[in-house]
Amino acid sequence: MDFYLDKNLILESNCAFKDAEFAILGVPFDSTSSYRPGSRFGPLQIRKELLELTKPESYFKKKIFDLGNVSVVHGNLEETNRRVEETLQKALKANSRFVPITLGGEHSVSFPAIKTLSERHKGLQVAHFDAHPDLLDDYLGEKWSHATVMKRVYDLGVKDIVQYGVRVSDESEEKIMRTLPKKLDPKRQTYISIDMDVLEPGHCPGVGTPEPGGWIIQEVLASLKPIKNIVGFDIVETCPPFDKGEVTSITAAKIVMSLVSP
Repeated sequence: MDFYLDKNLILESNCAFKDAEFAILGVPFDSTSSYRPGSRFGPLQIRKELLELTKPESYFKKKIFDLGNVSVVHGNLEETNRRVEETLQKALKANSRFVPITLGGEHSVSFPAIKTLSERHKGLQVAHFDAHPDLLDDYLGEKWSHATVMKRVYDLGVKDIVQYGVRVSDESEEKIMRTLPKKLDPKRQTYISIDMDVLEPGHCPGVGTPEPGGWIIQEVLASLKPIKNIVGFDIVETCPPFDKGEVTSITAAKIVMSLVSP
């Protein structure tokens, strides 16, 4: 389980891994970013804000373990995804009960987590928070990128993707969007994927592809609260080089806290 992990920059875990209810895995990869690179620094900055928001003496209400960062291969999404998938598989073999928390990185890093969990939970559904549907079949000639991640998930057979906050799409994406469910099934296992650009960039400017007209944090938290049977989630596209006052990273950390300790 340690082969692909860099443990130099992690939070202090409040339990042994075998007892963990949640485990953080950072994926500092942003090689397909098409507008503003820098989300590779997201996992570290979100961890810093988690530590500030929770303080060591009140470090969450649940047992949480920080696995570290995957040693990504910049410029090679296929190999990076393979490493994320293998790491998660080994971790879940050692502790089948924990909920993986993936910190990106660009949105492409969601795919191996969803793939791994869809193999463990038949009928997995996805709650996708994003300004963009990410349903393009290819983008700039690439089938594997931050802009195609949900199409790759859809092609995987995970077709129950409920999207929140989408406000920019093209015709090919809209054809698929019309086939997607509008509501989650409360009885089924759910994976949550949150691209921070779902939020209004005037409030959270530190994202890879900002899109005006977004949600405020209260809307995101209100939409997350009713979701049950969560088996994994990710926070992606936090881009610290374009942030102001770390407000986007702080907001990302707040979302993590709300999902871990509701």
